[in-house]
Amino acid sequence: MITIKADFNHMDGQGRLILADLVMHGRTPFEALAASGKPVLFIQGEDIVFGKLVKDARRGWCGEADWDTQDVLQEYPRPALSRAT
Repeated sequence: MITIKADFNHMDGQGRLILADLVMHGRTPFEALAASGKPVLFIQGEDIVFGKLVKDARRGWCGEADWDTQDVLQEYPRPALSRAT
């Protein structure tokens, strides 16, 4: 899984996260990440959303977020405390 920091308020008119022009992504290898085929998790603080990377001819790299998954993270197996032996 790939995690990418994003600004959820920095979107285009289609609801995609604009990533390429953010200073924090000056060295992010978007081409390689997109080609990897791994799931992408966009993160802003404690907020999360699943999606994928897309290249826009005008805006550069964007995050196409599945907003229905915002703040829904399923972790398996569920974390459990174990007694030290």
